[in-house]
Amino acid sequence: MSLSRREVLRLSGVLCGSSVAGCIDLSWSDEEEARLARIELQNYTEDEQSVLVIVEDDGEQVYGEFTAVPPADGGSPSVREVEDIPDEPGVYDVYFNLARRPEDIEGEFWARADNTDITCRAYRLNIQSDDDGEPQFGIYRSAGC
Repeated sequence: MSLSRREVLRLSGVLCGSSVAGCIDLSWSDEEEARLARIELQNYTEDEQSVLVIVEDDGEQVYGEFTAVPPADGGSPSVREVEDIPDEPGVYDVYFNLARRPEDIEGEFWARADNTDITCRAYRLNIQSDDDGEPQFGIYRSAGC
């Protein structure tokens, strides 16, 4: 499923503006070119999780796909690397949607990782259960090259 930039911005703006759990903004600097080294998804929950990853380069969507992440195996998380992300330098914004079903594009968990001043970046999305057994996530960014 491919979403337009307008749909992503509308959905993320509505959801982030509503102070929904799991919605964060990692803004660090203006319009710096960077290369995306890796986007990795780790699932610590007992259920399969579906994650929509959208990448924009200077406002234009260049990637938008769901990745299914199997349940954790014992105490170890299952790990999936997002494939076919752009490998050329760009002015990237990365959006994450943790949906219960792939067709649930208006899921309750959104995050936006803005462009940063790091010239080569890697992201890791950790999915864990909260005290009520509901999935929640955290995004970790590093200089990935």
